[in-house]
Amino acid sequence: MVATLFGLTEKDLKPFSPLMALLALAYGLAWSYLRFGRPRFFKTGARVFAAIAFAFFALAEAVLLLNLFMRWDTVAFALALGFLPLLGALWTTLQASPAGERAVPVSQGRVHLGRTGVSLGHGQSPYLEGVDFAELSRKLRERVIGQEEAVDALIRGLKRKAAGFGRKGKPFSAMLLGPTGTGKTELAKALAESLGRPLVRYDMNAFGQEHTAALLVGSPPGYVGSDKPGRLYEDLLRAPEAVVLFDEMEKAHPFVLDPLLQLLDEGRFQELSQGLVVQASDAVLLFTTNLLTEVPEGADLRGLLVARGLRPEFVNRVDEVVAFRPFTREVLLEVARRHLLGYLEGWKRARGLAFRLEVDEAVLHRLVSLCDLRFGARDLQRVIEGTVGDALADAYLRRGGRRFSRLRIYLDGDNLVAVLGD
Repeated sequence: MVATLFGLTEKDLKPFSPLMALLALAYGLAWSYLRFGRPRFFKTGARVFAAIAFAFFALAEAVLLLNLFMRWDTVAFALALGFLPLLGALWTTLQASPAGERAVPVSQGRVHLGRTGVSLGHGQSPYLEGVDFAELSRKLRERVIGQEEAVDALIRGLKRKAAGFGRKGKPFSAMLLGPTGTGKTELAKALAESLGRPLVRYDMNAFGQEHTAALLVGSPPGYVGSDKPGRLYEDLLRAPEAVVLFDEMEKAHPFVLDPLLQLLDEGRFQELSQGLVVQASDAVLLFTTNLLTEVPEGADLRGLLVARGLRPEFVNRVDEVVAFRPFTREVLLEVARRHLLGYLEGWKRARGLAFRLEVDEAVLHRLVSLCDLRFGARDLQRVIEGTVGDALADAYLRRGGRRFSRLRIYLDGDNLVAVLGD
């Protein structure tokens, strides 16, 4: 059939049959390579086989259709029809298969402020291009109290990224340093919510050993766990535009850093177990550290971080190094007000209550006086639960769970008192 298409007989083509078979195999392998990158026959045998089979049957289908165009043949017509569902099944398999060593096409189903996977020239990001930075700054300042300098530094870095001042493909990154409880993690949460992106958070204290670090970036071939990729690859594959927070980075095992360097530099992360690659140029990478609890004004932050043990090649790849200042008592008063209101609102929603709230100013001063300023706002939650929570529980249980319309919290000597009324 194919021979007659070109005016040749099977006898004429017989000497060339092995060569044609090799060419067909080479074509299938080339198509597989272009689709998936370097084949890994023991790791990705199913998709390599599907790629070769699809390439072969697609070529056969083309020849059959060309033959039908030149001369009607019932057998060719039947084969052409039969190959169509097979081609469809193979194509579906290829689309559902994870990619190999080349960059992974990002998800098309997740839409926040733009379409993922679109690379703009000069390092622009589709997620930052349309952001109202004045509004973003206002939202961050509302959530992160007393850290205007840190918020401004972060906003300036994001503006440069949005304007295209940066290496193409390099994601925006920032190191947030300062005392515990000053709003570093809260800033990451607020940024993710304001940009409409998912927040992916890693407690790097959990990856302090080599065998646990492998869970994040993958185990080298031959080691336990090398049959599946690391968590960072999987999370970036699902959400390549995420705000990724690496909390307490100084506690991570050095094994984690090498794969992160390429992510910081090129937006390309290659996990270690199977060599799988994901492109995450639109991610926002945030790192926190408690290494520097007191930072003098005008100090060389990068130099101080290197002196405290962070690797220079890691620190130098971070776009912004942002210092968080210890809370003053005035700032802590405002933080206490917000934490207390949030605590009571959460209890109100959980119980389905509706009441008018009255809190004396002296209560806030008492809460702050019980806090250790070294732990910042993080210690406030413990103090609120141990004082306001106890007083409120006593008053609520004495009332027998009956409804009330007014809640007043005031200070009686050194004790907090909660009164539920109608």
